[in-house]
Amino acid sequence: MREVSFLTRMPIFFVLYYLNSENKKLLYFLTLFLYQLSSVFYVQEGMQMFFYGSVMSLLFKASVLILLCSFFKKNNTHAILIASLPFFVIYLYIIQFVISALVDSYFIWIMNALITSLIGGIGIINYLNNSSPKTFWLLISAILLLVQVGGLFIHKFYMYNMAIYQIVILAYTFSQFTFYRFMIFKDNEGLNNSTL
Repeated sequence: MREVSFLTRMPIFFVLYYLNSENKKLLYFLTLFLYQLSSVFYVQEGMQMFFYGSVMSLLFKASVLILLCSFFKKNNTHAILIASLPFFVIYLYIIQFVISALVDSYFIWIMNALITSLIGGIGIINYLNNSSPKTFWLLISAILLLVQVGGLFIHKFYMYNMAIYQIVILAYTFSQFTFYRFMIFKDNEGLNNSTL
């Protein structure tokens, strides 16, 4: 049963987005696909699979960042960078704890930390500048993306505990749901390259 739910999460979001969006973004479909690939690799045993999962996770978050950059105003760049900095420092701190276990994926996780921090900064600044249901869903998604990495590292490198793993899965899934809600709000408002 666990494997079935694991393999159906992203296809469900795929179908929901296809059915509910009036202005479908192909890049969002790619993000869902990359997320599914990273999940498949992470669930496997071994550092090689963890490396592949890390690469797919980096590509997933990079595609989310590209998608978000097409939505926000460029004059928020400095504020977003400043808001991202605390997240990046926390990420570097977490990575420092597991640096010996990351081996080949160390650089990938530094880049992953940078991109995820930028996503968090975008979520915070856009919510502060324009609080609405749309930016609320983006903020929650960004926060959950930030939280799940800590849980993933604890589960993989400190304490192999299925309860922690379930929390990580729940955070990932709810993060995807909240980002899906943001995309539906954004797509259905019919604005292109405007403010969030």
